Amino acid sequence: MGKSTIASSAAVYLAGRGRRVRLVSTDYTPSLGFLLGLSSDEGELLGGRLRVSQLSEEKIKMLWKKRFGDEVYEVASSLFPVGREVIDYIAGAPGIVEEFALYYVYEAWRQGGFDVLVWDTMAAGGGLRMLRIEREFYAHLSEAAKMYLRVKGVLERIRRGSGDVLELIEEWRSLAESILRLLSSQEHRAVLVSRPYPLDVDVAYKILGELKEFGINVAGFIVNMGGNGCGGMPSPCCSIPVLAKPPKGVGELAKLAGETCLGDLIEKVLA
Repeated sequence: MGKSTIASSAAVYLAGRGRRVRLVSTDYTPSLGFLLGLSSDEGELLGGRLRVSQLSEEKIKMLWKKRFGDEVYEVASSLFPVGREVIDYIAGAPGIVEEFALYYVYEAWRQGGFDVLVWDTMAAGGGLRMLRIEREFYAHLSEAAKMYLRVKGVLERIRRGSGDVLELIEEWRSLAESILRLLSSQEHRAVLVSRPYPLDVDVAYKILGELKEFGINVAGFIVNMGGNGCGGMPSPCCSIPVLAKPPKGVGELAKLAGETCLGDLIEKVLA
C-alpha cells in the first residue's frame, strides 16, 4: 500500500460523506484504475460525487501537444526555419511532463465544480522536480521577451507581426506565476506520506524543508506501515498500520479511512 492508495482512500472517504471530490493522479505509475475498479483513465463513482482522472506520461504529452502545440510552433517558427515536427520534439523534452502536470491540476482547480480536489502527485523526487521546473520556467519567461527582441530586432518584429508571439510569452509567464501562487496559497494543503524507517523519515524532513522554501503549507503527515506510531514526525500525524492485504475497491478504501486515523487527519487538514 502506498501514496496512491492513501489518496484514493481520502477521496472515497470525502465523497462518501457528501462532498463533491475530484481525484487527479499525475503519478508516473498509474494505479487508480486498479484501486477503484475503473476500466479507463476517467470515471465517476459514488453517484457522481467522485470524479477520477489518471494521467500517464504519454497522456500528458498528448494533452500538452493539444493545448500548447500550436503556440509553441508559432514562437519557434518565428525564430527558426522549423516545421510542425518541432512540436513532437519539444513534447519529449525534459520537464515538459512535469510542467503540464502542474498546469492540468491548476486548470482543474480553476474550473471548479467540486468541493475538494485530491491530487496524487509524483513520488518525492518527481514532485520536487516539478516544483523546481515551474519556478525556473517562470524565471526564464520573465527574460524571454527581452531575448526575443534582441534576436529578432524591431524592424523584423514589425515585418513578421511578432507582437502576437510576445503576447504568448507573457501569457505563459503569467500562467506560471498563477500556478506558483496557487501552490503557496491557503487553498492548497499538502500532506506528506512517509514510511517509518529512519532513512525515509530523514528524507521526509528534507522534503518538508524544500516545500517550505516554496511557501507550500504542509498541513499533515502520514506514516505508512507505521506500526509503532508516527516516530517523531510533526503533528498532525496519522500512523497507518501494516494491513493484511492492500485495499481495493470503493468499499475497502472507505474502510481504510474510516477504521484508521486517516479519516480524522483528513478532517483536520480541511478544517
